[in-house]
Amino acid sequence: MTPSSPLGGPGGHGGAELIDAHVHVWDPRRVRYDWLAGTPLDRPRLPGDIDDADGAVSGWVFVEADAAPEAALDEARWVAGLEWPGLAAMVVAADLEAPDAGERIGRAAGLPLVRGVRHLLQGLPGERLAAPALARGLAEVARAGLVFDACVRWTQLDALDRLLGDSFDGTVVLDHLGKPPVDEGVQSDAGRSWLASLRRLARHERLVVKVSGLPAEASDQGTLRRHGPDLVRAAVDVFGAERCMVAGDWPVSVGADGGTTAGEWFGLVREVVGADDWPRVAAGTARAVYGIRGRAGEPVRD
Repeated sequence: MTPSSPLGGPGGHGGAELIDAHVHVWDPRRVRYDWLAGTPLDRPRLPGDIDDADGAVSGWVFVEADAAPEAALDEARWVAGLEWPGLAAMVVAADLEAPDAGERIGRAAGLPLVRGVRHLLQGLPGERLAAPALARGLAEVARAGLVFDACVRWTQLDALDRLLGDSFDGTVVLDHLGKPPVDEGVQSDAGRSWLASLRRLARHERLVVKVSGLPAEASDQGTLRRHGPDLVRAAVDVFGAERCMVAGDWPVSVGADGGTTAGEWFGLVREVVGADDWPRVAAGTARAVYGIRGRAGEPVRD
């Protein structure tokens, strides 16, 4: 996939700082990831391997990679101890349904650069998304002053809206635009349903979205080229650039394992949002939401 407006050549990014707000690293030799077994991704993915868009990216937000439940804190500690100069913030795993969710969140929050928590919601049945235990755990995240990253499919967006309710006052980041129906496109029945759900979610003023993940949701590159720009535009129109942040979702969505490079994805997003709004989407929103201080790539260690 080659966007018509790239990042300004090798190593370029249109003159704006670029923070990749969603990247995974893992080492199955150190931490157990059951979902990796038998997939092409089942090997170590370390900071030095990350697709940095030919040097355009200066900082990264690490997001937990669905380690085995008992290994969640081990994963966070392992990442915190890596030699990773560009690490700007961490979103770590915590079981929000556990009776001791508050204690688990507290232990994770004590690690350097932890700014957020993710309890993977994707694929959970509706009754679990509606359960009081999950709502209580979410409240503990807000009480700790951390961000909650919400990873759901587009068919779960209304359940997320109900989970947040009318009183939740924490900051929520919707990963991957809510995983919209890329193959069908925004003009399809499914696409219109996705967009209507996004508009309902937009009433939560402290909810922002990651412009990411679409390459992994598309069946092929042609589909991504046809429908990706319109889906990105629709989401940015709903939330505004100040509530959008770009991310690569390496190595799941961009990188050597797929057909889309980080530079190509960032270039597509930049072309859609335009030069005026690109600085916010490229770094400004991520800085504000995840409390990134100092120069990206040279973060202030807690």
